[in-house]
Amino acid sequence: MTDPTDFLSQAWHTLVRAIAETGVRAGLYKTPETIVKSLNRKVRAELKRLAVLLRRLIFLMALQVDLAPLTPRMGSNYYETKKEEAEYRYTFTMVPAPSRPCPHFLKGPVIVPTRGPVSAAPLIARWNAMLDTLKHHKRRARCLARTIQRWQAAGEARPHVPPIPNTHRMPAALALVSGGLTVQLLEALKRWPEPDTS
Repeated sequence: MTDPTDFLSQAWHTLVRAIAETGVRAGLYKTPETIVKSLNRKVRAELKRLAVLLRRLIFLMALQVDLAPLTPRMGSNYYETKKEEAEYRYTFTMVPAPSRPCPHFLKGPVIVPTRGPVSAAPLIARWNAMLDTLKHHKRRARCLARTIQRWQAAGEARPHVPPIPNTHRMPAALALVSGGLTVQLLEALKRWPEPDTS
């Protein structure tokens, strides 16, 4: 597995299989109205773990994309009105949002959790968004490569890639992909230009 393209193809097939099996085991392909709360919690945690691996894999693919130099582009009009989407849709973001503490006035009252099944729509939307990302992975990698190119042009610091915790609880194939992705990303990020601190 010294060849990065061989590792990428193996990791890709492993992730595709794991994401598909997670949805099939939970019966998300049947688009149920409701789902048992314990199954919802378990599948949500599994999809969250697989989403981290998918983001890292696409980030590694984006680091290997060769792009032409940046060209100036037209700005967008902030005050232009945009149409609202009618249906609920989960978007799979490639760059995580920065975490900030929630102000006390935005925290609502303590709500007692309800018993019984919960709606399956958010979970199905998340699974479909991941499947859509798998389908259009090359386009996502190119878009992320442009973002990385802008970061490097702006002198941003090199991203930190910590190892994924609790890999001993993952299936063996996913644990190998997780460790291999961390090593490959750290190796690829060594070419990141150092920021100018002077």
